[in-house]
Amino acid sequence: MDRKDRRADGQAELWVSVNRLDGWTVASLAGQIDIFTVPGLRAHLKELVADHGERPQVIVDLGAVTFCDAHGLGALIGAHKSAARRGGAVRVVVPKGRVRRLLHITEPTHDLEVHETLSDAVAVDPLGHSHA
Repeated sequence: MDRKDRRADGQAELWVSVNRLDGWTVASLAGQIDIFTVPGLRAHLKELVADHGERPQVIVDLGAVTFCDAHGLGALIGAHKSAARRGGAVRVVVPKGRVRRLLHITEPTHDLEVHETLSDAVAVDPLGHSHA
C-alpha cells in the first residue's frame, strides 16, 4: 500500500509505504510531517492499528523523513496509545538526525520505543527482551 498526502500549496509531501516483517506492519515514511500532512498520517496510522488485529504491532520507519513537528509527534503518540489499549505497540525507527533529536528531547512526555534501525525494532519482543 503506497499513499501520498500533499500539502495544500503543493510544497510538502509525505509518502507512506506499508509492508510486513516478522509479524509487524511496517509503515515507511518519506517526506515531511507537519500540520498539513499529519491529518493523512493520522488516518493511515489509525487504519494500520485497526487492520492489524487484536494486538497491533506497527513499526513506523522515519528514516526518510526530513522534517517532523509536534503535530507529527502527537500522531505517533496517539497511534501508540491506541495500539497499547489493545495490548499492542507502535515502535518508531529513526536514525540520528533532527527528527531523532525531537524524539529524544520530548522523551519524558511519551513512551514511544525509538530504535535506530528496523532490525533493532523487530529484534525486541513486546516485553522489551532482545532476540539478537
